[in-house]
Amino acid sequence: MTKGAAVELAPHRIRVNSVHPGDTLTPMIENLEDSAAVPDVASIPLGRFALPQEIAAAVCFLLSDVSSYMTGAELVLDGGYTAT
Repeated sequence: MTKGAAVELAPHRIRVNSVHPGDTLTPMIENLEDSAAVPDVASIPLGRFALPQEIAAAVCFLLSDVSSYMTGAELVLDGGYTAT
């Protein structure tokens, strides 16, 4: 969907990118620490959950002029989880 929208909207100078965060350390996860609902951090190659500010920094990058030539990208922020 991201790539299709990027191609369709490029002539209108609209860039389309998507952010795919992995498990992120939020109050919701912190409160479920001993629950089976919390993903196993051992399955993440970097060995930890993302911090909310790390996801926000990626979004700020996409909003900035630094990424002005970037469209159709799927920015995966999952600590390497999908690479395994």
